[in-house]
Amino acid sequence: MVDHPDPDRGTVHTPGEIAQQPEMWRQTARLVRDRAPALKRFLEAAGLYSDEIPSRILLTGAGTSHYVGLSVVDLLRRRFDTPCESRPTTRITPNPDLFFREGEPTLMVHFARSGNSPESRAVLEGGLECMGEAGRHLVITCNSDGTLAELARAHPDRVHLLVLPDDTNDQGLAMTSSYTSMVVASQALAHLDRMDAFVHQTDRTAEIGETVLAEHPDAVDALMSGDVRRAFFLGNNDLYGAATESALKVQELTAGQILAGAEDTLAFRHGPISAVDAHSLVVFYLSARSHTRRYELDVVRQYQDAFEELGASIAVVAPQRPEIEETDHLSVFAYDAEGAVPALQQTNVAVLIGQMAGLFAAYRRGVNVDEPSVEKALYNRTVQGVQIYDPSGACAEDSGEHR
Repeated sequence: MVDHPDPDRGTVHTPGEIAQQPEMWRQTARLVRDRAPALKRFLEAAGLYSDEIPSRILLTGAGTSHYVGLSVVDLLRRRFDTPCESRPTTRITPNPDLFFREGEPTLMVHFARSGNSPESRAVLEGGLECMGEAGRHLVITCNSDGTLAELARAHPDRVHLLVLPDDTNDQGLAMTSSYTSMVVASQALAHLDRMDAFVHQTDRTAEIGETVLAEHPDAVDALMSGDVRRAFFLGNNDLYGAATESALKVQELTAGQILAGAEDTLAFRHGPISAVDAHSLVVFYLSARSHTRRYELDVVRQYQDAFEELGASIAVVAPQRPEIEETDHLSVFAYDAEGAVPALQQTNVAVLIGQMAGLFAAYRRGVNVDEPSVEKALYNRTVQGVQIYDPSGACAEDSGEHR
């Protein structure tokens, strides 16, 4: 993708971390398979894989780590037939009473690359205090030495720690292999009773990912070669997670030179589409679910001519090639002609397009890829400077809205 690591261009870490992802998926799947018996026992205690009253599942993280939850929430809800939601630590931290329910069996799954962000610690500590014995916590992190991992080890009765392979702990500012590897680990939660099959499936997905990384870089680079200033990523279910992560990668890696957003595909009609102009890129992540895909293709067909007349670019990323003609303004990226990747588990392959788009856009604009914020000094690899307040008294705060 970017041939030679160059410290001056900031390509020492991020290009390699994008390229290594399929191998990280294989390693992560095997790691979870090795830990599956202990992990399954822990989930049984939380009401999953058992005849107990089903738990509420609450997925959490900040930024990209939150998007991990968005990428798997529908899969886990369907698998366990229990309420499942994904909420960012940045929303839970100032509002613990709206999310922590004392006495209600709840499994919280905490996602974190470094595990050192203040909100990550605050949410785990707050959950332990506010939910008490009814709460169980699974920490999935890429850093065995992080604050979150240390806190998990201090509470082995209620917290289970799953540390992913060392190389998933991306050193570039932007999360890439850490995101997709945490997605694999959380997908595995739905397959703990058939892990050999899951490992085989992950191997197949990794092969497809390697093909995407080998065959599509030139086309993605060409897509970002024009004067793109706005990018919109659209997807549903697991691919909404891919859309949110892709939008962040493009905006983050270009240091805001491209402003990017994400929406559910049909929601794009309801206002956000008004921002499309001649300098826009609109990316459609098409679902493997046939009913969902019908609606998505309707949006593509409805607006294709209008977008092209404006001068906007369109990219359609799909498992199987749709019946859409490629034009000077519309590109198609198809990656799974044989249908090998299950529906609701398409995220990791699709998001590779978004990651490469961010990488090439940053490189073309002369942004330091590993540290795109270096000149602004606005934020770091791990967020700092957050004042955390004692949640005591706020766990069951009466807001007065029913008075």
